[in-house]
Amino acid sequence: MSVLGGIGGVLRRYSCLRQKRQGKPPLSLWDVTDEGGVLAVGGMPCTRLARDYGTPLLVVDAAALRRRVQDVQAALDEVLPGAMLAYSYKTNCIPGILRMLHDAGVGAEVISPYEYWLSESLGVDGGQVVYNGVDKSRESIARAVARGTLVNIDSRDEIDVVLAEAREQRRTARVGLRLALNRSAQFGLDPEGDDLAHVVRNCLDAPGHADLVALHFNVTSNARHSGYHARCLSRALDVMSWLAREHEVRIRLLDVGGGFGVETSKNMSGAEYGLYRLFGVQPGAAWMDPFQDFRLYLRDLADTLRAFCARNDLPVPVVCIEPGRLLTSKAELLLTQVKAVKERPGAEPFAITDAGRLSQAFPCDFEWHEAFLASDLRRPPSRPYTVTGRVCTRSDWLYRGKLLPELATGDVLAVMDAGAYFSSYAMNFAFPRAAVVAVEDGRARVLRRREDFRHLVGMDDVVLADVTWDGGER
Repeated sequence: MSVLGGIGGVLRRYSCLRQKRQGKPPLSLWDVTDEGGVLAVGGMPCTRLARDYGTPLLVVDAAALRRRVQDVQAALDEVLPGAMLAYSYKTNCIPGILRMLHDAGVGAEVISPYEYWLSESLGVDGGQVVYNGVDKSRESIARAVARGTLVNIDSRDEIDVVLAEAREQRRTARVGLRLALNRSAQFGLDPEGDDLAHVVRNCLDAPGHADLVALHFNVTSNARHSGYHARCLSRALDVMSWLAREHEVRIRLLDVGGGFGVETSKNMSGAEYGLYRLFGVQPGAAWMDPFQDFRLYLRDLADTLRAFCARNDLPVPVVCIEPGRLLTSKAELLLTQVKAVKERPGAEPFAITDAGRLSQAFPCDFEWHEAFLASDLRRPPSRPYTVTGRVCTRSDWLYRGKLLPELATGDVLAVMDAGAYFSSYAMNFAFPRAAVVAVEDGRARVLRRREDFRHLVGMDDVVLADVTWDGGER
């Protein structure tokens, strides 16, 4: 045995013992229930959902989603009255889910021409859309100018396109400045560089065609504490003060982005990621790690904002937040069926499922997600498994070193917190993508049908034989 292999074995045994000590979190963290030993969501047993709609299957709890919106809006109203709530489309771009969010009064934050088109198609008022992104098409900018959408300028040349469209339409474009507060990322304008000053000058030189109303930044993802976010807010406020002092520009909307985390999932640290990839050592459970409640998180940002404005004699701007994960992560889960279990000498058993990281669950590559044996919650955890998908590559795993009950063919697993980026990253690598259903009060409705084989080649210019088999087996 190599030294590295020996170390890996010790670490995996420690990981298994730690998982046993941690146990399982309460189901109430996700608003799901134990119905006779079967996991139920929205009043429906997961085994019935898997039977009726097939697996892999994404399941959205409609009532839980609306409650989450209400909770976040109430927290906003408490500390930042009048604040704007805009959902990050890139987090979960299923139109049926977006419709539920918009019906609950949530606006849209979009990053691409497609997402902008979708927001308009869903009937979102242009004034309730925030348009971000590093590659906005001319056509989408023209639509945004025409509909009164806030366009956050991401690069030096983009302001020229916005102003050209505003002049052509004889309109005044609503303009924001996206700040690059993390220089290792490709987004936004450097607050200390010439590009920001160039955009500001161009806006001020076109008073009839540009209304510079907003500052925007987005600096974190799945944050568990407000500290870094608040420090970046202070840097953005310095820019707001500079605009007021040097250019007499009053920023009326301060967009602090998203990145607000949930207590039930987390990004792996560098050390956790390395140990997981090298040795299959499970990271510590997210629900046991320190986590700041969103209300306190938001209060910290509000206190930073108000204190700065008071010191600098500036009016407090309206705040916009762009949560994605915060609203949808916990309201959706992924059901996947065990297709085979394989034992290999000297290795963890393999549980082969129909949802791996290369098809339905890519966030499991770098995030920690809880999993339950949905078809038998009473079966005790007994051994660590390597849980894989069904694509023929070793990299299509779902979990490594995951302590689970004894698994058998036909068992149904539920991967929690699938409402953030699971469908956005989903691929049809050798297999069609999953269906999406919404459940409420014991009833289910399809939001997105499972892809069939014809859909997978629908854009190809090729003559195919008339084969009726559509691949829609369950």
